[in-house]
Amino acid sequence: MANQDPQPEIYTTRHNFDASTALVPAGTTVTQSIYTNQANNEEVRLYAVATQIIDETGATATTFTDFALQIQVGPNAVPSNQFDIGWLAGSIASGGETLAFSSPVLVLFQQPLSIVVECKTEIPTVANRERTVVINLIGELAIQKVACRGCGFGHPRNSRCPQCSGPQ
Repeated sequence: MANQDPQPEIYTTRHNFDASTALVPAGTTVTQSIYTNQANNEEVRLYAVATQIIDETGATATTFTDFALQIQVGPNAVPSNQFDIGWLAGSIASGGETLAFSSPVLVLFQQPLSIVVECKTEIPTVANRERTVVINLIGELAIQKVACRGCGFGHPRNSRCPQCSGPQ
């Protein structure tokens, strides 16, 4: 439930690829679901993504950083193809690098939001070889608006128009 309209939100997922006991083959995916906890009259808009690739010591990884990201909203991938995030991963101190979307990704009520990270190159088995990909989605939670039939002024759904007091 939004306490303000719009309410800024950051959704974070962590995707762990551990090669300390077994080889991580190319094509391995880790999927994390995000629960937006929005009401039926609210929508989530995602404006940007920031990524970090961390090694087993907690420092920014400099090797084995070939990963791809796919955002799934409901049954659809948005954008339709996964994209490389190895070049996008920044230092932990800077909070990672940010990629702004050209248009927001819209998540409506009861649409599942999932982040899929794929390891594009094999990570050979070596003691203490682990990569954790941290994904931060930057967006907002907002109350859905509709245009008034009388004056065209936007207002929250299921309420009277504040301009002309007319119905939706």
